[in-house]
Amino acid sequence: MDILKFKKESDKVCHYCGKAITDKDELTVDHVVPLSKGGNNKSDNLVIACKACNREKSSLNADRYTEFINIINLMSERGDMLDGVEKIINGLRELFVSFNGEIYAMKAKLGSLEKKRKALLESMMFKKFNVVQGFDFAKTLRDMTEEIYNLKLNLSQMNKVQAKVNQITPFINSANPKGIKKEAVNELRTEIISDYYVFTDEKPVNNENIKEKTPAVKSEAAVSEPEEQTG
Repeated sequence: MDILKFKKESDKVCHYCGKAITDKDELTVDHVVPLSKGGNNKSDNLVIACKACNREKSSLNADRYTEFINIINLMSERGDMLDGVEKIINGLRELFVSFNGEIYAMKAKLGSLEKKRKALLESMMFKKFNVVQGFDFAKTLRDMTEEIYNLKLNLSQMNKVQAKVNQITPFINSANPKGIKKEAVNELRTEIISDYYVFTDEKPVNNENIKEKTPAVKSEAAVSEPEEQTG
């Protein structure tokens, strides 16, 4: 079977991941049973595959690679933890902003209370008042002094927390949730398929073949037929 003819006449859909292949540089032909394991170029042993799946499948037979794809898809469907990465980072950012805003508000309130307390003390020094008024002044002064003390105590504790927050804020602000998720998924794929080759006694593949499902697009001239027939 002529490989180019098969590629031209077949549907442009990857046999493994099911995605439509719109870029001709990503369109390859894979051998269901690899040539290295006795496969041939007959049409019933050929399938259309995107370049990423072709490379990742390597020497695995089609059934085993399809099983691997199903495992990855199942993990993706249940990957709530990875999906939560962005929520966690954004939540921390909002928490830091809220925390800093709370400290700012407490400092403003403390400043206002201290001004009022000072004004009250000055008023008590120069204003005449009876016993009842004096009692009210004293009670107000005591309540304000107690509130100022508690505010200063809370601010002291919050300033210590803020010092810790400031140490990790640059990392949180510069963190790329999508990048973190992508890196985590790629590491997981690499680990799973590496273990899969070990347990199935298949020939280990080059790490470059199992890193990422979005390889750089090459020109048509750079894609040779031997590369398409190595699956």
